[in-house]
Formats: sequence, C-alpha cells, structure tokens
Amino acid sequence: MLQQVKEQQNIFEEIYSKDNAARFSFNVTNDPLIRYLRDRRLQKALDFIKANSNGEDIYQWKVLVVCGGVGGEGIFFIRKGFHDVTVSDISENSLQICRELEPKIKTVVLNGEDTGLPENAYDLVIVQDGLHHLPRPTTGFTEMLRTARKGVVVIEPYYGTVGNLIGTEWEVHGDSTNYVYRWNRMMVSQAVKSYLLKEFKAIKVFRLWDHNVVVRKLSQKFPGSVQLPIAKFVYALLTPFGFLGNMMVAVVLKE
Repeated sequence: MLQQVKEQQNIFEEIYSKDNAARFSFNVTNDPLIRYLRDRRLQKALDFIKANSNGEDIYQWKVLVVCGGVGGEGIFFIRKGFHDVTVSDISENSLQICRELEPKIKTVVLNGEDTGLPENAYDLVIVQDGLHHLPRPTTGFTEMLRTARKGVVVIEPYYGTVGNLIGTEWEVHGDSTNYVYRWNRMMVSQAVKSYLLKEFKAIKVFRLWDHNVVVRKLSQKFPGSVQLPIAKFVYALLTPFGFLGNMMVAVVLKE
C-alpha cells in the first residue's frame, strides 16, 4: 500500500470514528428533494445501462461500490431493487456506519487502486466522487475495469474551463492532501481502449452540471410542495449548457 493511501486510511478512520449514522441520514431519507439531488447522477447511469442491457435482468447483477464511504451509492442500488450490493472503502469505521444505515449492504475494506479481487469478480463496479481521492486515479479506474464483468460507472469532476476555474484543486483532510483529478471524454475513451482493447460494447460519457448544495438551498426557500419541481426546473435550465458542465457520468459496458 502506498504511504499516501495509508495516511488517508488513518485520517478517514479518525474522522469517521467521531461520526455516527444520524449525520448521514440524508442517504436514507425519503424526502423527494434530497433523494432527487442525491440520486440524479446515479439514475442517469442506471437508465443508460437498462437501455443497453438487451433485455437482461440487471437487477440480478452483483454490484460493487469502490471508495464508497458510508454507502450512499449502495443504498441507491438496494432501493432500486438490486439484491447483491457490496460497498468497499479503506475505512472500516465508514463501513460500520454504512451497515447501520442499510443492513442489506455487504461491506469490505479495499484499496481502490489494488483491490486484490479476481478479474470479473462483480458484474457492475461503481464509483461516485471517489477516484479523485486516490493518489493514482487512473490506476483506480483500470482496476475497476479489471474487476467488472459487465460494466463500470464513474461519476467524477469533468476537466473543463468552468470546473477548473471554480472547482477545488486540492482537498485536505488532516495531514492528508490529494489532488482533485478531473476527466474528459477523450481521457475516459483512451483509458478504456488501451486497457480493454476491443473488448467493450459501449463507452458513454455524459457531461452535466452538478451544484446540489446551491440548488437545495434555493429550492428550500419555497414551500415543500414545490421544492422538487424548482430543483428540476433549475437543472432543466442548465441542460442546454451541459457541454460546459462541471461533472461527468461515464458508463462503460464490456462485451
């Protein structure tokens, strides 16, 4: 394990040791506004997978979330009807919170850059806002490609003018610092093709805007019955300008 990964593990174990499940209740809330903001990027990826599954029952797929923290992504897939969902992270304390939030989720401590898992161990491997925490994000991505049998979902910051100007460049957690690595369509495509060669069915990269904190604060200024429509309206206004968006949802389907 790289020294930087070990430092991150120690820092996050300490951070999550001071937390409890109540702090992360937004992951299990039924509030329609929070659920929409929390799940919209994952839903976009899931919709693409379903549309390109050739009628296969994807809800029988084994799902692995890497860099999964307290399990928000795993909770999404459990609620959607997937039966076999595993959340992994380098912090056992974060996974303890995950199990408290959703006992149906399996958990395992893994290093996202070197999981030690067999090839094609899971049908679908997912990361959301996690690769940029790794010292070597591209290594983490190819590790996902190696361990996925059917598909990979990567939701990460997009490399573009707006994101580079207003986005965070360095994240600091205690004594651990990581560079916020940003992707674009060409980077994803080249990484997939160089690793899988021609053994892929589809590479799809959606670029979109994602400013959930701002949209939530704006929406909550209105009565509860219209908060969700307001949030959807804001993102609908931004949709035509998605080509400038700060976030990407990338889906890779393997042959």
